[in-house]
Amino acid sequence: MYDSETLANMGKYRVRFSGGHEAIYDYDAGKRYTYSDMDKRSDKLAWFLTEKMGLKKGDRIGFCATNSVAFFDAFFATYKTGIIISTYNCLLREKELFSLIESESPKVIFYSMEFTFTVVGLREAGFTQEFICLDDIIGENETYCYPDIMAMEEYGTVTPPELDYEDIQMLIHTGGTTGQPKAAKMSFRSLFYNSIVSILGFQLTEDDSTILTLPLFHTAGWNVLTLPILQTGGRVIVMRGFNPEKVLQATREEKPTVGISVETMYKALAMHPDFGKTDMTCYRFLVSGAAPTGKELLEKYWNRGVKMVNAYGMTEIGPNNMCHPIGMMNIDMVRQKWNSCGIPAPFNQLRILDDDGKEVAQGERGELCFNGKLLFSGYWNNQAATDEIMEDGWVRSGDMGYLDEDGFCYISGRKKNMFISGGENIFPQEIEDTVMTISGIMEACIIGVPDQKWGEVGKILIVLTPEANVTRNDVIKKVKAELSSIKVPKYVTFVDSVPKNAAGKRDMNEIYSIYGKPQD
Repeated sequence: MYDSETLANMGKYRVRFSGGHEAIYDYDAGKRYTYSDMDKRSDKLAWFLTEKMGLKKGDRIGFCATNSVAFFDAFFATYKTGIIISTYNCLLREKELFSLIESESPKVIFYSMEFTFTVVGLREAGFTQEFICLDDIIGENETYCYPDIMAMEEYGTVTPPELDYEDIQMLIHTGGTTGQPKAAKMSFRSLFYNSIVSILGFQLTEDDSTILTLPLFHTAGWNVLTLPILQTGGRVIVMRGFNPEKVLQATREEKPTVGISVETMYKALAMHPDFGKTDMTCYRFLVSGAAPTGKELLEKYWNRGVKMVNAYGMTEIGPNNMCHPIGMMNIDMVRQKWNSCGIPAPFNQLRILDDDGKEVAQGERGELCFNGKLLFSGYWNNQAATDEIMEDGWVRSGDMGYLDEDGFCYISGRKKNMFISGGENIFPQEIEDTVMTISGIMEACIIGVPDQKWGEVGKILIVLTPEANVTRNDVIKKVKAELSSIKVPKYVTFVDSVPKNAAGKRDMNEIYSIYGKPQD
């Protein structure tokens, strides 16, 4: 009973201390919301969902939308209703997106006008959810728009259901070994402890603020800084999407103190003509996620007095399972540990295992495996995938790494050769299987190679059957037709054979040694 009351009042506790403090600044709309405002807005949404829509604990709502204050209305409403949030990447191919929505069956889908055609496609495909536009429009066959819900004068206070820390609060999508996104079940426990890890590790306080540049269909957008800052009583500056000029302008105007983004975004900021005239010293630190940021780009921020560090995370294990003790590090220490992702976070157990499942000695490389309060609760409707990634309560990350003498972790490679392009996980098998359907191709092997803009891009090695006449355009056209654009390889290299080891398996070390450069 005590746990239930604590969860039901989680947002209210913040209001007691920070009711008049700004919580959300909708930068595009120029509107500011205090914690009291957010409490009232989430009350309205909770009442609307339960009384008007008939939703109850465990039901799902979905977002097909650019970032907006409505996401946070929904987050605070989860404590009052037990309704689960799911957020969708509408840039996925239709079959991927529709498959996720079909599996999760959200009863209400909130969408922004940018994705009106997505909603039209869902309707044409037979989806019958209640669709509600977040903008001030009502679509065909729709009864409500979100501004009308927030304008309600007559609404009641919802009586919260019995809640437990292991109840699911959010579904966050992640890539899988087949490339098909999966919904990670994130409990109240997981998200709470994840916030505590960030608060402790990054020493966050109510004086901190951040610009939300990452999309809220990824865990990094929610969980690295955004929700932890809202737990401390700080401030989140919300932008619908990333625009380097706008981010630099907001930096000058609002003086945010902390930030999380990805290499491609940091590079766009550094290359923008306004970068030089923007005082960056307001930032206590910046975190780079998704894929490691190179030293050359990091130097551009270090030289401006900003402690910028690489991070490592994974939806299923936090994501804040590593953390730099940033408050105790100066720029020289950051430079020294530039290619580290930090030290294992509190409430988080790390084991580094060899291929036989035995722990390796300090300094030796092995697979990173995690346990503790931050773990997810498995994949939605996918027990097979859950069993594959979890072993005796431990999540096997598939990433290889080691700890140095100071306890800092370094990622040295991916066990299954996944690569990351523009912040998106790319899994080779799906692309290879697609290409192998082309007549005349005997074998296909895709690897990630460095790219200045995207971090990594795909390079595919093709072995043809004798007298086959397959061109680069044939390969590109096939992948474009079947998969998301981010999965289209940039380089196509025709080879006589793909290196193999004595057991007949691909020799990835040899493959990367020979072909691991961007050029064909």
